[in-house]
Amino acid sequence: MTCEEKVKSPEYRELLSDFTIVDNGVCCQIDDYCVVEVDSNISIIYFRPEGNAPLDITLYPYYSLPKCFGLMQQEDIQTDQPFDSLALSDAGIIQVQGEPLALTGRGVVVGIIDTGIRYTQDVFRDGNGDSRILAIWDQTLNEGGSVPEGFYYGTQFSREQINEALQAENPREVVASWDTDGHGTAMASVAAGSSLGGGRAFTGAAPDADIVVVKLREAKQYLKDYYLLPEEAVAYAETDIIMAVKYLEQLAAEQERPVVICLGIGTNSGSHTGSSTLDRYLNTVAAKRRRAIVACGGNEGAASHHYQGSSASGPQNIELRVGEGERGFILEVWSEGPNRYQISLQTPGGEVINGIGGRDRRTEEYSFIFDKTVITVDSILLEEASDRSLVLFRFDGPTPGVWTFTIDIDVALIGSKYNIWLPIEEFLSGDTYFLRPEPDITLTAPSMADGVITINAYNDMDGGFYEKSGRGFTADRRIKPEFTAPGVNISTSLGKRTGSSLAAAVTTGAVAQLLQWAVVDKKFPLISGRELKYYLALGAVRDSNVQYPNQEWGLGKINVLHTFQELAGLF
Repeated sequence: MTCEEKVKSPEYRELLSDFTIVDNGVCCQIDDYCVVEVDSNISIIYFRPEGNAPLDITLYPYYSLPKCFGLMQQEDIQTDQPFDSLALSDAGIIQVQGEPLALTGRGVVVGIIDTGIRYTQDVFRDGNGDSRILAIWDQTLNEGGSVPEGFYYGTQFSREQINEALQAENPREVVASWDTDGHGTAMASVAAGSSLGGGRAFTGAAPDADIVVVKLREAKQYLKDYYLLPEEAVAYAETDIIMAVKYLEQLAAEQERPVVICLGIGTNSGSHTGSSTLDRYLNTVAAKRRRAIVACGGNEGAASHHYQGSSASGPQNIELRVGEGERGFILEVWSEGPNRYQISLQTPGGEVINGIGGRDRRTEEYSFIFDKTVITVDSILLEEASDRSLVLFRFDGPTPGVWTFTIDIDVALIGSKYNIWLPIEEFLSGDTYFLRPEPDITLTAPSMADGVITINAYNDMDGGFYEKSGRGFTADRRIKPEFTAPGVNISTSLGKRTGSSLAAAVTTGAVAQLLQWAVVDKKFPLISGRELKYYLALGAVRDSNVQYPNQEWGLGKINVLHTFQELAGLF
């Protein structure tokens, strides 16, 4: 098979490598593979499972196994609602769209990595009826079109092809890509939808920006099986997200255009220290001039999916309620090191397992007399990317009821902490949660990456924090999120929607405005992501009764108008 065939094949598995492979040299003692280099530091290895080691973090580095990401789904979807610009006004976006600044995202590329786009909607056309979508890369289509240069899968559609489709009786016969979910369409409309009716019928935050969309393909079945995801769960692989970011960055470089990339996806997998392979790649891209990445903080703040303990507290009993109908799930215990600890586990029926964890590179499987649950436990004393210890539990067919963990740390740094995360809500089929959860450190990856602009959501109608937004800081105590933005009952081209991903879309449009001012209008042509964060912080709206930086609000609410008012006072 060719490398292209291996990349496309659902049978070939994927690993992430933190070094490039020259001339397909020996790697990881894997047979029958091909290598796709992402950049000078990251490669993706596609390999056939037969004859190679099974997926196991004791055999492969934890960071090399692609994680599964879910959509940060919106709630309370309201269709047929009139357009409401108050959210964009509360963020100071509407005010700077007009004169004298006239910041509409002109000349800027807005990249949306999501479920695709319904390209026929009026909000994605200009005044002449032509498409404002510069390109679509649909990772799910492998027939009937051209593959982007330098990539091995999917189909790319140009603006010319999209315009041809708009003139056709059946547009999807010309451009087959379509957003069946609606999440990506809603995100794109908020970030960069056109001004309809002079902005009275609809407008996005950056209505003159060019839009580039990547429709992610769903994660391969072997990954969904490894992470024990529900059959109905929609999940995307870390590898495909990395390639989507590479595509957008490469396109912007070819066009010599500034770009802001919006990520409305998330996962609870990982140490929550911003050390994953995706995190590191995002940092690399965001460090370049005229590049920005916006990531939502997720909707896990009220999910009760996080527990925190400390070595200073002695042995601790941790109660986990497993709901009815749960197929299975991953549970990750991350500890600051160097630590030595033992874990015991009691089933809802009273059976006890002792002596779990505490061994390096060890896989153990546990079954029970009166319980059909099978638990696999992988232990790693030092996970390379995060410098932390990890015990990973795979609960297959868990019995409903209360499971009790007892963690006893016998050798530890005084006061060192450990954190336990369940999967995101979208990856659980039952009502499963900790009975004594910790709502902090509930941001989802990749929002912990240093280079990204991390956004939480608030309700612009009452000024209150959106309770389901993830909360900071990171597990290694860095300041995240940076900001909050409106994310409740936001007007989209598909009705009103709620969630932290909508706050990210609003912020993406705001960043496009700043990039137009800095790069296109030539105020600061070589602006960096760090400077963009500074300008947003300069204009952030803060409550006198709140201490900043804050685990919910970050540095405050974004307000582009305030940013320029503050800048005006500095010159």
